[in-house]
Amino acid sequence: MRLMPDDLFPEVGCPYTTVVSADGRWLAVSCHASGGGRIAVYRTGDLSLRDEIELEQGVEGLAFHPALPVLAVGTEDGDAYELRGGLHLYEPETRRRTDVAVAGAGVTALRWRDARRLEVTFARPVVDHEDPGHLTHTRSVAEHDDWQAIGAEVLAAQVAWPQAPVEIDWYRVKGPDLDDPQRFLTGLAAERGRAWTRRSAVAAVEALRDGRVLAAPRHGTLLECWSPKGALLWSVPVPDDRFQRSGCRLYVTPDEESVWITVLVGTSEDRRTRLLRFALADGARLAEVQLDFPVAVAARTDGTWVARDSRELFPGPLWPPYESVVLTPSGRQVATLPLGESDSTYDFPVRRSPHLLFLQEVGGADVRTERLEKWVVRADPDGIQKLFPFAWGDAPGLVRGGPAVYVDDAAGPGLVHTCTAHDGTHLVRRSYPDGAVIWSHRFDAPITGVDAHDDLVHAITGPGSRELLTLHAPHGTLTRRTPLTLATHTYTPTCLSIGPEGEVVLGTLEGRVITVEGGDPDGASRPGRPTSICLNSP
Repeated sequence: MRLMPDDLFPEVGCPYTTVVSADGRWLAVSCHASGGGRIAVYRTGDLSLRDEIELEQGVEGLAFHPALPVLAVGTEDGDAYELRGGLHLYEPETRRRTDVAVAGAGVTALRWRDARRLEVTFARPVVDHEDPGHLTHTRSVAEHDDWQAIGAEVLAAQVAWPQAPVEIDWYRVKGPDLDDPQRFLTGLAAERGRAWTRRSAVAAVEALRDGRVLAAPRHGTLLECWSPKGALLWSVPVPDDRFQRSGCRLYVTPDEESVWITVLVGTSEDRRTRLLRFALADGARLAEVQLDFPVAVAARTDGTWVARDSRELFPGPLWPPYESVVLTPSGRQVATLPLGESDSTYDFPVRRSPHLLFLQEVGGADVRTERLEKWVVRADPDGIQKLFPFAWGDAPGLVRGGPAVYVDDAAGPGLVHTCTAHDGTHLVRRSYPDGAVIWSHRFDAPITGVDAHDDLVHAITGPGSRELLTLHAPHGTLTRRTPLTLATHTYTPTCLSIGPEGEVVLGTLEGRVITVEGGDPDGASRPGRPTSICLNSP
């Protein structure tokens, strides 16, 4: 298994806060984890990873005791009408944790007043349906003589004391050093002759035939090209205009001479798109197409591709969807297609397909139910053909599309696709073009990428599982499941692409790209069926 880039602090990705223990032995870094918060704890002597703390809520406060190796953590999650949080104590030496849940409030800041007293600041929402989003703050001070011996019940009782309303001086509460954790970590790496920079989550990857890998991070860089050996060959920065950001949608032309990427322009309520084309040899910019709507991309193997109105706006658009634009690999418009509504529940990127396939609503204004029925449709410049309903049989309330791949093997042509229902995520093989279900699995964890090579289908699961799954494409037999663990850290995969020799390329939440030769990282895979998977039909 290869990690790109292979530098220090690969578990962190984008750091939010850095604190060092009073004795100088421990470094704690808070960072993003999908669905919650993560704290990576390092030994300062060699910057090796000591432990990781996974929390259900985002980390708001982080502070080491002024004398003891005890880390206090405050967490918060919720919305304008309800918050919840937690207060956690952690000792790196023993890995001992003390956890206290806080109902109805978030723990928004922490400060040690002295060796006995921990100041805890809470945030509660002011419920006002006419003017939401306001918070009120209160504060408690927990006192104890030995913070390495305090129990959860004692700590919970202390922070539940009557709390006084306070006005927050955020500069004093958070501290000036917390605003620049990147500079701190860069300095630590430089002291050891290493380079390090903050990494955003990888939103899209593409494995090229010559072994190179393209990656589109969510923020910071528009596009990166990595060599087969893991060296960065070139990168394209995001435009300087603060009203432009990466749309993270890639289309590689069939000759693999160039790549198109979306750049979203404007505010969240009025987004347009620049489609930018770059040479794969050196990242030189080649062309641009401008469209009046935020774009989702679909393509077929002969090179024809479509820019569809993704409806990625907030608040949601009140006007009808723009017609989708059919393009050649060079960016020349050849037709438009009336594909209709296309918010995020209609996402249906199909890899390796000789056809342009989409999810499309059926019924429109005549629908009497709360949710429009989705159909898989095939489009070409001459029109649109309905193929089959997205839901099947008694499948429970399928509401959201997901990644897919076209396959053609001993079982005939078909689609292996994901969809999200109220009971979890389904991975399904449908015959093409009639949509009959060949096999299906249900997963408790979300599936964030699907691709295929020869008779194998590879899928990756996100938070709650974080595995690479390998299935026999014709029959759906789960042949292997591989935890995405490297050097004790289990990475969270966000996207997937398979290379020409079957090598698996993953983008991760931590901002790294992982390559796995033949889908088997160092023989660490395990055969069989994971307990988180329920086989619906063989």
